[in-house]
Amino acid sequence: MALLAGSYERFLFGYQLDGQVEPDAAVEQAEKPGLQRTFTHAAHKGVVKCVATAGQYAATGGADDLIHLFDLKNDKDLGFLMSPGEGAVTALAFFTPAGAYNPTHMLSGSADGSMSVWQAGGGWECMKTLRAHRKEVAAICVHPSGLIALSVGRDSCLRMWDLVKGRCTFTAKLEVEAEAVEFSTEDGGTRYALLCGTRITLHGVQGEEGLLCTLDHPRRALCMAWAPGNKIVSGSEDGSLRLWDAQSGVELLCIGRAHTSRVRTLALLPASSSDGRLLVATGSSDGSIKLWDLTKAAAAGAPSGDGGGSTACLAEVHTRARLTCMAAADLPEAMQQLSQAAAQARSQAAKQQQQAGKRKAEVAAAGPQKKNGKRARAGAQQQQQQQTASQAVAGGGKPKAKPAAAKGQSAPADSVVVHDGVVEFLDAPPKQQQQQQKKQKKKKAQAASQQGKQLAASKPGLAAKGGKRPAA
Repeated sequence: MALLAGSYERFLFGYQLDGQVEPDAAVEQAEKPGLQRTFTHAAHKGVVKCVATAGQYAATGGADDLIHLFDLKNDKDLGFLMSPGEGAVTALAFFTPAGAYNPTHMLSGSADGSMSVWQAGGGWECMKTLRAHRKEVAAICVHPSGLIALSVGRDSCLRMWDLVKGRCTFTAKLEVEAEAVEFSTEDGGTRYALLCGTRITLHGVQGEEGLLCTLDHPRRALCMAWAPGNKIVSGSEDGSLRLWDAQSGVELLCIGRAHTSRVRTLALLPASSSDGRLLVATGSSDGSIKLWDLTKAAAAGAPSGDGGGSTACLAEVHTRARLTCMAAADLPEAMQQLSQAAAQARSQAAKQQQQAGKRKAEVAAAGPQKKNGKRARAGAQQQQQQQTASQAVAGGGKPKAKPAAAKGQSAPADSVVVHDGVVEFLDAPPKQQQQQQKKQKKKKAQAASQQGKQLAASKPGLAAKGGKRPAA
């Protein structure tokens, strides 16, 4: 574990945990680990206003309008960045994509209310500067997706930013100036915590969720952080350290006298150093830094009062400086292992994506072949239908029937019928049958007409009834 602490006296202190934290809470005689100072660096010409860490990088913001960059893995000073805003750099935040170890972007806030977006690593170029607040930017946090960010300022405003379009999408006026704002990470950033005065309020990112719960402190709260297990750790100006259940808003632990002076800043130790427990480092204005095992304190103490604080303090050191900010990072050995694991995970994900792309390409290539086969079969069927239709047209619109009797040939006796002197073929097509029926009707009509004429000739009076009167 590497611990970075900034001070009013322009110094940045580096500490490392000396010894192992005993995992068994029952072992009381074991020697407590200590905090060993690894470096003291004059980071700025004025007050160190803020510090942030992500992966192998650390950044500090000072009252001299500069951002100081460090490579913790290789123990290098990367130099300074000139802030585009006017005045001190008052807020810093990194964004690390899911599955990666090192950050890709950094956001900074200035005393003039501007907020800048930087490319992390490489050239550290400033990509955009936004007019965020009318007064000093107090805190910035980035959503785990990297699409949105929240900022609070001394103008008592909370703003939500669309980082894709680079514009403000939501503004809320606060009753009290906010000291800190932070997204939850365990649930994918569906909630955020807002520290204002004596209250920490939890809100849903979706507008209809609104206020979820409120964590009330007896005195003004100065710092907070999300902890694993859906918990929140907070420090107050009365020197107390508290642990909260972020779901129900219940106070789980209170160490009433964590420091003799106010708890100005705190930082959670990374998972590589905590061994599955909740380890928190706190810094006070009196210059002391303490390391706490809140898992042990919650098991040993009551939910109020001292709360097992006498046994929960693992290490303590005095810096002889007025501390302003604090951040924790992995040790270089852990950084090497974690960065290699992240690189392997990215390589495996890239291979899977490449295989998925090949499968899509094969499916896309096989698609036209299947379509061509279907088109060929459909064309053959259509050609066959056209041939059948042409044959039907040639045969009178219907399929060809069996030929009747060709010239010089006699039809079979069982397929010929003589009806009223007309020869009918039983296997003749329907059209020919209709023609034969018409011929039969015509012959019958002619025969009936001829019979009527003969009858009229034999009886002249009948002709006068229906026709003209005979001449006199």
